[in-house]
Amino acid sequence: MKRLTLALLTVLAVALTLGVNLGAQDAPVRLAFVDSQALIAAHPAGQQANDLRELAATEIGDLRAQLDALQAKAQAEGGLSNEDGELFNLLVTTYESVQTRYQSDIAAAARPAIEAVNAAIKAVADENGIAVVMDIAAAAESGLVVYAAEGLDLTEAVSARLP
Repeated sequence: MKRLTLALLTVLAVALTLGVNLGAQDAPVRLAFVDSQALIAAHPAGQQANDLRELAATEIGDLRAQLDALQAKAQAEGGLSNEDGELFNLLVTTYESVQTRYQSDIAAAARPAIEAVNAAIKAVADENGIAVVMDIAAAAESGLVVYAAEGLDLTEAVSARLP
């Protein structure tokens, strides 16, 4: 998703640069917004990715709780026994491995949803003569957009294109 956001911001920067450098344009650049996270979540592959996120949160949370308990024990007792130290090291390795595996699995699960959303965004934008489509959350969070007129949200139109 960060790639999608970065790509959208890059496209906006290029469009704004071209608009400034060209001076007089025949037509203004049309801009719109979408809630890409909601669109991805609504796609079946996005739902699978969310299910994986929940599973990851549970599994990683359990590992984190075990690590926290060992850290508390080490602080209370001024260190860990050799056995607990080995367990702590094993848990750290497992925690990192599980986290990396889930990140990869979630990205792979979400990929079809991201591709479908991107294709639907492009189709709706092309049909409506829109040159730049920004993620509404990224625009709001970054402060890049300080005002937007009503009617620029394409989320429902894009959603209608998704399987």
